[in-house]
Amino acid sequence: MITGEFAVIRTAEPDDAPHLMRLYSPDYPRSFLLDGRRELQTPNADDLRQLLGRKEVRSGVFHVVEDLEGTVRGCCSLKYPAHDVFYSEILLAFEDLADYSQPIARETMEFIEYTAFVERRLNKIVAQCIENEREYRDLLLRERFEPNGLQRDVLFTMGRYHDLETLSLFRHTYLERATQAPAQRGAEDDSA
Repeated sequence: MITGEFAVIRTAEPDDAPHLMRLYSPDYPRSFLLDGRRELQTPNADDLRQLLGRKEVRSGVFHVVEDLEGTVRGCCSLKYPAHDVFYSEILLAFEDLADYSQPIARETMEFIEYTAFVERRLNKIVAQCIENEREYRDLLLRERFEPNGLQRDVLFTMGRYHDLETLSLFRHTYLERATQAPAQRGAEDDSA
């Protein structure tokens, strides 16, 4: 468990299923719900409870983000990369879209980036956004993720096709930002 100034980030447990089900809204498709075939997954609470009980989830792959009062605000994950690969995909979702512009999101991104670039020594992390996830995309851009490309008409839901964008952050960019003076980082964040 990581306790920060704004968030508590801990490994997800089966009892978190009812709270996380709020992220599975058919009215708001999210990239973190896409499977490998780029289809939306819509598990029920029992399916999600079973998923959260799996060994790989319990070993710290999937995390819940709570505020300091203990309310589940969202979730995050850094997928384990393949054996010979030095990059990984991140997943991040907050129930309240306003949270993406709040300090809780910044602190969650710090956790993900530190885990990826310092602990696992990855060279790159990638994130994907469905076109309606503007708040998530804005957060990634503030974190200095760079757009890599757009796949058009990838996902069909809600009666139409949606585009999927991929963004990436390289280790050297993270390290440059991490070594900046705190005042300089604050000024840079304000300009974004």
